[in-house]
Amino acid sequence: MQIKISNLNYYYPNSNRKALDNINLNIDDGEFVLVVGYSGSGKSTLAKCITGAIPNFYGGKIGGQVFLDGEDVFKLNQKNRSSLVTMVFQDPEKQILMNKVYREIAFGLENIALDEGTIKKRIWESLEFCGITDLYDRDISTLSGGQKQKVAIASALSFMPKCIILDEPTSQLDPISADEVLNIVRKINRELMINVIVIEQRVSRWFDHIDRLVVMNDGKIEFSGKKEEAYLSNLNAIEDLIPSRLKLAKKIGIIEYPKDSRSIKIGLKNIEFKKITREEKKESNMLEVKDVKVKYESKTAVKGVSFNLKKGEVAALIGANGAGKSTLLKAIMGLLDYKGTIILEGEKIDRLKVKERAKYIGYLSQNPNDYITKDTVYEELLFTLNNFNIQDKSIIDEILKKLDLYKHKDKNPRDLSGGEKQRLALANTLILKPKLLLLDEPTRGIDVNIKSEISKIIRDLSRDGVSILLITHDMEFATDCADKFMLMFDGEIVDIGDSRVLEDCIFYTTEINKLTREFISGVFTFNQFLNALEGNR
Repeated sequence: MQIKISNLNYYYPNSNRKALDNINLNIDDGEFVLVVGYSGSGKSTLAKCITGAIPNFYGGKIGGQVFLDGEDVFKLNQKNRSSLVTMVFQDPEKQILMNKVYREIAFGLENIALDEGTIKKRIWESLEFCGITDLYDRDISTLSGGQKQKVAIASALSFMPKCIILDEPTSQLDPISADEVLNIVRKINRELMINVIVIEQRVSRWFDHIDRLVVMNDGKIEFSGKKEEAYLSNLNAIEDLIPSRLKLAKKIGIIEYPKDSRSIKIGLKNIEFKKITREEKKESNMLEVKDVKVKYESKTAVKGVSFNLKKGEVAALIGANGAGKSTLLKAIMGLLDYKGTIILEGEKIDRLKVKERAKYIGYLSQNPNDYITKDTVYEELLFTLNNFNIQDKSIIDEILKKLDLYKHKDKNPRDLSGGEKQRLALANTLILKPKLLLLDEPTRGIDVNIKSEISKIIRDLSRDGVSILLITHDMEFATDCADKFMLMFDGEIVDIGDSRVLEDCIFYTTEINKLTREFISGVFTFNQFLNALEGNR
């Protein structure tokens, strides 16, 4: 399908700021396009314009045109739009409405009035194409995050559209599930010749498979071209957003776009590295977890987990979706019953009520919408302070500035982007200055600049003696800020220690480590690679 966007401008309702500013973009038939940019740059807004959700659902002021195979998308009815383009959102929970998988796929097809025979055929074919026929009559509530995302993709595919747009489709998934989703999306593009537009912050997984990269900033398109052209570009936005392996390749002087990692590895062979030193925390324990078991929805989700967390230590809890990581954090916070012993600064934690725990433990759940109850960003944080009778309100502006939210202080939090909502939830967690911080996927949907700032905040908190336990699938983020790593599978911690735990991992490590571990130990991020270069050249 040919997509032609001409002079597109858009303002959200009650906003004087352009969310999209004079967008001009042509996408050719069958192209696989990756759209990247900082949080709030307009990526999701552009996608909603292509689907016609803007302005048909969201309202606002719009100018310009979007044509899909010559059809003006703003003038099409829902049935005609869905035959041309569908969208898969970051959080599958937001778009799954029914209780059974087959009913979920049928629901959308029934809404566009397809006949029963066609609906049955589309259900089975979309499930088979995505390799999930075994999920046909499964209860949605029993599915993992990766399975739910596959069902959402199968639902989109069942419409047989000419274009599928995916907004952060792997941001909540472990590496294995994310690769499975990538393979389904590639198959849709290559075998069915359906246009695919992917919006992502974690670009490494997608980059080698795309036909075109689109870089957005402040509602404008800064770059649109082939990935090879992007590699040769010196635009700051591209330098920030390309995969770490390509940053490394450019640093060691590889001029042409490296089509695989072998050419990069060859270039590393003759480089001398400085030895990476590791510091061990010698403080007393902040948190002690001893033989903790948690039953969740009739199954044992956590099976006798034990570990210690020292004062000022940052530990990353890593593993597949459904391994029991979030369940463990909820038990520590007092949100779930458990067996075993949890001790905070020498005192058994079950003696504290949940509100008392909140004075000492900050908890950030996976869903930032859990933290949105007020009409402005400022009021959200003020409510938290008032709830704990804290008089000093100056910390609100301080933390909003740290997380680059100050410019949105008077904005309704429901109008924030996904990444901005995530930062607001983090601000609500940090504002009470907890001694122990529990973070469940804190970088979901967040761009590289803000991610770097959050990593810095975590390191600063660590130096101030705050202990932090975080769950993440973002291995670069984990290795940038964590001292300790715990690999959790099927309810058990199978390995625990410093970064050497990740040195021989197949999935749970970074692309930089995969390239460099043959030559030097302890290098996981691009900045660590730069520090390890002899003479810091």
